[in-house]
Amino acid sequence: MSMFERRLAFNFKLFCLPLVAVLAGCTGTATAWTEKVTIEQVELPKECAGWQKINMKQRAYYMLMRDDPALIMEIDSHNLKGKNLGCWQ
Repeated sequence: MSMFERRLAFNFKLFCLPLVAVLAGCTGTATAWTEKVTIEQVELPKECAGWQKINMKQRAYYMLMRDDPALIMEIDSHNLKGKNLGCWQ
């Protein structure tokens, strides 16, 4: 066998190795990406309609704490009521 034929046979084996690996992998069971994904719709209480949590950055929180502490208490009670109603975690 000449050097060219040996090289050709080696390249052919090298080409077939990934092909065999792919074909062997295709006979396995289905993976997660082939399964259907369902998104559960959670029904919120009717009291939550239009109720949204108020998020503040720390800088705004401290500024309001200095200038209007009553507003901070109202925002905290609003967020707590929404949590107690089950509108958010």
